[in-house]
Amino acid sequence: MQYTRLADKVVLVKLTQRKAALTRRDRVLTNSVQAQYNDSSLTVLTKLFRDKNAPVYKIMTKYNEVYSYHKQNTIPYVDAGPRMLPSTMYFEYMQEMKQRVAVVDKLIDHYMPSYDALVQADIMYRNTGQASGRASVDEYPSADQFRQSMSNDIRMQPMPDASHFLFDISDEDLEAFRRSEQEALTLANNDTVNRMLKPLVELTKKLNEFTGDKGQRFHNSLVENVIDGCKTARKLALDPTPELLDQINELESMAVKYLSNVEMIKASPFVRDDAKAKLKEMTDKMSAFGF
Repeated sequence: MQYTRLADKVVLVKLTQRKAALTRRDRVLTNSVQAQYNDSSLTVLTKLFRDKNAPVYKIMTKYNEVYSYHKQNTIPYVDAGPRMLPSTMYFEYMQEMKQRVAVVDKLIDHYMPSYDALVQADIMYRNTGQASGRASVDEYPSADQFRQSMSNDIRMQPMPDASHFLFDISDEDLEAFRRSEQEALTLANNDTVNRMLKPLVELTKKLNEFTGDKGQRFHNSLVENVIDGCKTARKLALDPTPELLDQINELESMAVKYLSNVEMIKASPFVRDDAKAKLKEMTDKMSAFGF
């Protein structure tokens, strides 16, 4: 087996996020539920700024998109630790992450001067109907607390390599280090395949359930997700074989064709059956790529 130096292909990137705590204990409902069930351990939680039109909700949505992009465009390495980023994606990744962080920072700068008014608006939103009187201003962080609790820290570090040891290590330890590298590469390759398999399985499942009856829906995004999975897999693949690259290209071409014929797939059971058969065959091919 050819030894692959991961340090030549990836860097490690860790995203550390601090986030405003916007979940609070609903005191009125908690007291009511505890009395009803005679159990003081029960707690009812409520979310602040849950109105999708609220500026703070929009801030949190954009904030979460930073993490979503980070996870979508990096590869698992260790649990809850840094993730692997192909060196070829470094500039694209950093540009996209900086843009997303800048969007969050701009929204915070724009809305924080009117934060107190946003809190009052959210209290009114929460105190409607039977919830009247439950929300109060002391549940909310102040504007300064909110601003200080929101941060994104991106840190890069080189991938560990055997040459980094400044002292002699035993042959056994060196071999163990190389095995751990190969295990990381195997995990990365499996993750690459799963980027395509997951949306492919979801698309196939929906096609098996869809009959074209009135009221049923078949969203174009099911096919678009397969195309996106192929594009992401192609970028993240660290040591792909020519056969895997051929399968990625074949699946993407098939999905692009189906996307342009979605209405035919919806309308014709014969077209659907043909698509299901081909997608099943493609799923089997992709599933066979074990590393």
